[in-house]
Amino acid sequence: MAKKTILYVEDSSTLVNMVKYYFESEGYLVLSAENVDDAIAIINKLQKIDLFLLDIVLRGTHKTGYNLVKEIRSHDIYQDVPVIITSSRDAKRSEITALRAGASMFVPKPYDLDELYGHVEKLINESKKR
Repeated sequence: MAKKTILYVEDSSTLVNMVKYYFESEGYLVLSAENVDDAIAIINKLQKIDLFLLDIVLRGTHKTGYNLVKEIRSHDIYQDVPVIITSSRDAKRSEITALRAGASMFVPKPYDLDELYGHVEKLINESKKR
């Protein structure tokens, strides 16, 4: 079975390394980008991303994870691909804004990697059924 691909957009290299190590040990391929522009470049190159994991606030840019969700949803092939948005900001307000922007789920930071993995597995399995 082919590896599932996650695009993780996060500007904290510590978090990227932790998530990448964890998910790759579970059989996923994890691509990462530090900002929205780099993420869009990856999206435009690839034809298959199984899940997007996005932070809201990204250093060095005025574009946020919310902007990226809208960009992702503008691509026909990614209309139904799960998108998880994470943030350490005001969880309730961030969750509402994330879901309105088109995210599948909001997960507040700091998150437990086992719990995050459970969310990823659930969303990917649900998207396969569609």
